[in-house]
Amino acid sequence: MRDFNVLLTCCANHVKERIDSLKQNEDGVNVNVYAVNCNPHNLPPVGMVEGCAVVPPITDSKYLELLRHYCELWKIDIIIPTATVELELMAKYKPFFENQGIMVSVASPECIAVANNKIELQKHYSSLMPKQMIPTCYADAVDFLRTIRIGNKMCCKLSDHAGGNGFAIVDDEKARDITLFNKLGENRYISMDDLCEVLCQRKTTVILQEYVDGKDYSVSVLAVKGKVTHIVGYIGHQMSYGAIIDGEIAYNQQAYEIVEKLVKELDLDGNACFDFRITPEGWVVLLEVNPRVNASLPFVWKAGVNMLYLRCKNLLGDYSDIGQFQKIEFGLKMKKFYDSRYFL
Repeated sequence: MRDFNVLLTCCANHVKERIDSLKQNEDGVNVNVYAVNCNPHNLPPVGMVEGCAVVPPITDSKYLELLRHYCELWKIDIIIPTATVELELMAKYKPFFENQGIMVSVASPECIAVANNKIELQKHYSSLMPKQMIPTCYADAVDFLRTIRIGNKMCCKLSDHAGGNGFAIVDDEKARDITLFNKLGENRYISMDDLCEVLCQRKTTVILQEYVDGKDYSVSVLAVKGKVTHIVGYIGHQMSYGAIIDGEIAYNQQAYEIVEKLVKELDLDGNACFDFRITPEGWVVLLEVNPRVNASLPFVWKAGVNMLYLRCKNLLGDYSDIGQFQKIEFGLKMKKFYDSRYFL
């Protein structure tokens, strides 16, 4: 396996362990990592990567050309999109980069159109997911609330956001409990009155969904043209902004079967994460799919499967790890602790 250069696009400042998984790979390959973001404060610090650059937002007409410029400057072999909002664009212009010898780690536009869209995903797999609707007014929200089973709550989320951004549980009492505001590991709550105001503004598409109580469970996979090659699941005992901060590697047969079914039917290629909720009765409910590298991939790496590095190998034509036995450390626990890094 030869040395190679990777570009992380829309790269936030919490990617250290994903960078580590590339640089500390099992083959001893030298991987140079570069990063771009439209916000300079979100870029990794000097020393963590070989180079950084500030680029325009993905909606800017100059974005792709500047990306191509930095790929040429840094001799990039692989582009790895890290944010949900950029996947559609990168899937569409994947041939633009591949014609220049640069591989892009993103699934096909057809796959992204469903897997990366909460509304389309529910249309295709409503039997696996919670009940949901797209309200146009407050009356729609009231009507939908009446259809929810007694004892269950309603939640809202934004159609084009990820990482817990835009998610809230509708609960009048907890929405006014200021002790819960910004509390680590605590859900965000919204009152029906505030939800009404949001719906009346009509500035973005809001999804209303039946909130499923239970344990957070996710499955990270690596797939090649609709076939799962590597798969690892884990429980989220505590979450923050949609990412696990206290978790445990765990197997769930029902979730694994759902993942393999969707990967095949969507013809998914590359890294993806499937988020579930396991009810107190043991039922597995699909919440959403993130067809990209996800924040918990380092947890999977420590459990025995370096999916981000393996994806890079696949893109460079090396599939030698497929079919080889890899021991997964089920029961491995992870808890995030925060420290400071000082730099100039």
